[in-house]
Amino acid sequence: MRPVRSARTRAVGWLAAAAIVMIAILNGAPQFSNASIPPRGIPDSGLALQVARNIGEVDAILGEAPSPDREAMRIKQYLDFGFIAVYAGLYIALGRLFGSRLAAAGAACGVAAAICDVFENLAILRILKMPLRQTTQAMIDSIRHPSLAKWSLAFAAAAIFAALFLREKSKAMRFIGTCEAIAAALGFYGLLDNAFLFWAGIPLLAGLVALVVMFVAAPLILRR
Repeated sequence: MRPVRSARTRAVGWLAAAAIVMIAILNGAPQFSNASIPPRGIPDSGLALQVARNIGEVDAILGEAPSPDREAMRIKQYLDFGFIAVYAGLYIALGRLFGSRLAAAGAACGVAAAICDVFENLAILRILKMPLRQTTQAMIDSIRHPSLAKWSLAFAAAAIFAALFLREKSKAMRFIGTCEAIAAALGFYGLLDNAFLFWAGIPLLAGLVALVVMFVAAPLILRR
């Protein structure tokens, strides 16, 4: 492996590892209480708020201000800014790894998704301070619209990188490509049935683990 490509694979591997760590942190404490009931079969309160359609759904997820669930959501939003920086960096690293125009388009979609994610987080932090009676439909839409744009761009990036990984000869690279392709398919359907956005995260996580194994763990083992 050429030194430049080797350096780029290491960057991808370590950023994938950082993304996994951030996902673990975001799914850790503080947890949402039993009073937080995500609507429409969406398994996660954080995701449910991102795609909430009306004040009734916001109430089901957060309750009236103040509430423990609003405080948990606030902490997770601040943590999410770290995750945004990591996955934006990962998309850029993947674009540099493949070094093609298609890869650059994938990286651009990923970075644009991260920008939408920032706007989504800011809108969520704003709504957390508001009593339900002062929460307007415009405030809810200021969360949902950037969120749907984020997911659309993220799954477009997943589809692009799926195509690039599937072109490779290595079985491990093709496995990553398959994970990305499955995530993209589930994710695009999830734009219609939002519960599937959650399930799209499973193949995405599997792809991240595979990147770490291939680009971080395997080279370290081979050096011994």
